[in-house]
Amino acid sequence: MKEKVDLSLFPVTAGINSLGHLTVAGHDLTALAETYDTPLYLYDGATIRGQLDRLKSLIKTCYPGEATVAYASKAYFSRAFAAKLAALGAGSDVVSLGEIHVAQKAGFRPEVIHLHGNNKSEAELRAALEWNIQAIVVDSLDELAFLETLAAAQKRPARIWLRITPGLNVNTHPHIATSHSDSKFGLHIQNGEAAEAIRRALASPWLKLAGLHTHLGSQIFDAEPYQQAISALCEVAAANNFIPEEISPGGGWGVRYTDADSSDDADLWVHTVADALQEACSRYKWPFPRLVLEPGRWLVARAGVAVYTVGSQKTTPSGTHLVAIDGGLADNPRVALYNAHYTARVVQRAGADPTEKVRVVGKFCETGDVLIPELLLPPVKRGDLLATPVSGAYQLSMASNYNYAARPTALWLEEGSLEVMQTREQPDQPGWLVCKPNQEFIK
Repeated sequence: MKEKVDLSLFPVTAGINSLGHLTVAGHDLTALAETYDTPLYLYDGATIRGQLDRLKSLIKTCYPGEATVAYASKAYFSRAFAAKLAALGAGSDVVSLGEIHVAQKAGFRPEVIHLHGNNKSEAELRAALEWNIQAIVVDSLDELAFLETLAAAQKRPARIWLRITPGLNVNTHPHIATSHSDSKFGLHIQNGEAAEAIRRALASPWLKLAGLHTHLGSQIFDAEPYQQAISALCEVAAANNFIPEEISPGGGWGVRYTDADSSDDADLWVHTVADALQEACSRYKWPFPRLVLEPGRWLVARAGVAVYTVGSQKTTPSGTHLVAIDGGLADNPRVALYNAHYTARVVQRAGADPTEKVRVVGKFCETGDVLIPELLLPPVKRGDLLATPVSGAYQLSMASNYNYAARPTALWLEEGSLEVMQTREQPDQPGWLVCKPNQEFIK
């Protein structure tokens, strides 16, 4: 008897139908590709709800104080997608004027919004002040002074957190590590900036210091740095006579992209964070602050599937068999940026045994446009579809128009229904990439 096909990297609703085709939420991916073309991105609603419910349940079990789960919008944000998350009761951390506007239009309440960024523009700060969001997360002494001036001019005190950099090295790719002593992010403890910022904020009539924040990086599977970070934040707060109403250790907990990756269960992460914060409150005799977790990838990555069409194939003189797809670097730059690892299945033969070693490459004019350097697949032919799981985070949000590629369609899938969240760009759309000939440029 043939072993059951392992679809654990795919959304929770993934399956194989009677035709042998891969399905998500009961939708045959071959039919979706025929209707919406490829590259095509799919998001499974049940998977996202399950991840959010799991995290809320863990927090409720581990932490006796109030808590909020705020989605890291940079992982993927569109108005339709944001509206789904707002309806589920999530908060959102935003990093740009565009994300602020999307969050507003999507129905997020201002009291669950946090504005991040190491170089916020005046327009972004003004928008946050006017919307009266939960916290502007101040990243530097320079920004602290600038925001104080803006708040005084508007006669509107700014509710703020301070982003604290604890000087910790975490085990992840250097491009997504953010808490080390040479990081561009945050107010460093080691050089005294964090303590100075707390003192200045507490002394200002135009700044309401409500909390402290840190972010260690992304794709972290070791919980110990979270304990160390919370201890460092609370220590610098106590040393400067500040009792935080809110504490956020950010997000960053890792997810599995391949079968070789570590477990991504959030239990260890949440327990470690909750225990560290309770221990600090006991040590300093503080009331429990609101705990704010900011997962992005962990909430949505597994929910996403990228679907591509196989085109040409060739074998190099060194013996590497290349399978080219109709997407790649333009819709998923993570492999080139972070040496990210992926796997894939042939949609039309989702249960077939893999027998051939191939390299899956994209169609773009870069040698580095490689999606999967080495993968075992069943034999494939032109027109076959490849489905790449764990494609819900930092792919569409980082997609580009390189080689004038159109960014793909994105669908939200439920059992028995679907919604187009993002339509494929078209070269003949007015204003797409270039102005019409002789059209006057308007700033």
